[in-house]
Amino acid sequence: MRSKRLQTFLVCAVWVVLNSTAAVAQTGAISAMGAEMAGNSAGTIPTWTGGLTKAPAGFDPKKGYADPFAGEKPLFVINQSNLAQHEKYLPAGQIALVKRYPNYNIPVYKTHRTAAFSQEMMASIGSEAGKAKLAHGGLAVEGVQATSVPFPQPTNGLEAVWNTLLRRPAQTLRSHTAGFVAGNGSKPVTFASSQTIAWAPAIGKAGSTTLLALIGESTKPSAQSGEALLVLDTLNFKEDARNAWIVNSGQRRVLRAPELVHAAPAGNTDALRTVDDIYGFNGSPERFDWKLLGKREMYIPYNNYKLSDKSLKYENMLNDAFLKPELTRFELHRVWVIEGTLKQGAEHIYSKRTMYVDEDSWYVALMDQYDTKGELWRIKMLYLLQAYDAPGLYTAGEVQHDLNARKSVFSAFQNEEPATEFNVPVKPGDFTPAALRKLMR
Repeated sequence: MRSKRLQTFLVCAVWVVLNSTAAVAQTGAISAMGAEMAGNSAGTIPTWTGGLTKAPAGFDPKKGYADPFAGEKPLFVINQSNLAQHEKYLPAGQIALVKRYPNYNIPVYKTHRTAAFSQEMMASIGSEAGKAKLAHGGLAVEGVQATSVPFPQPTNGLEAVWNTLLRRPAQTLRSHTAGFVAGNGSKPVTFASSQTIAWAPAIGKAGSTTLLALIGESTKPSAQSGEALLVLDTLNFKEDARNAWIVNSGQRRVLRAPELVHAAPAGNTDALRTVDDIYGFNGSPERFDWKLLGKREMYIPYNNYKLSDKSLKYENMLNDAFLKPELTRFELHRVWVIEGTLKQGAEHIYSKRTMYVDEDSWYVALMDQYDTKGELWRIKMLYLLQAYDAPGLYTAGEVQHDLNARKSVFSAFQNEEPATEFNVPVKPGDFTPAALRKLMR
């Protein structure tokens, strides 16, 4: 164990101090995130050389992210006619979508390993490397204060899941996002909200079990104006469960909301998404047995700068239940594959969920979810991009498709909303029921 800690620490130190192409190209070297720095033998995945941390010329947050790869064309497009040639690089969900829907296809571009994070964040990973350990049967993680990746080289599924729970683009952010349901001939109705999120380093104290705090309010439609939410998540789901409160605009009261966990239907989604579907997966991992199935090379949504263009209108981005393929971008990346199987006696609407997690960031990129009969049911896509103004990996939006309803939930889109702000100043008092009460109108 001691040698493993020393190895991890030294790797992180090398990244922070050297951060050069020569350093990262060493055979067998890993980044602070635990990713293999070297590319693959075929040359289709390049060496990671530090990622993208500076904005291209012409970047204006009010217009969306400037696309550093705007001149590139797809290498090929996966559709029903050529699916068999590419199935080995796709998860079951993507294969099912291509087979079922002629209008769903996957444009594959040249791979760019743009993921990068602040030196402060990388240093915290290095300083805490080897200190984190699971407790209470994996329902808690100890030895963590500031790191965003407690287990850079996970040895089991629960360690990998905790990496996805702690991953973040910055220490705080303030975002303005929209969501809607579309497909099967339905006309989308947009719901928008503003939220501020702070992770432990921004608001936690030494010895605190805080994971993150979120406070947000609905901004449209006007009928929902005044509704607000506060969530405090924890590093110890065994002894300190999620705390949540809502503002009931009708009663003008702040109420506890213990139901905002696990399989509870997420608001404004026609019950097509659960609370723990948000961000790929969130909350306590207690109801599933998690296995780490290793790594695969897969086509995943990456560098989706076209989707951030603020000249786009939501209604013009859709092709029924999906985004217009020409607005999306997939690339070949290595991913961690994490499989969660519902524990015997536990309750959930999913019997299994499989996450495909980017090795360079620990962001969930794709996810397949199965019903209680073991049939593929819901398929999630997170359209990743590198937010070079953070810097950190982020999303241009999320889509979750329900095969039975033939509809999708679209969420976290920002095209018609103000730009996300990273590393905004916050204080612990911003995330209290009293602060939530101030949002009542």
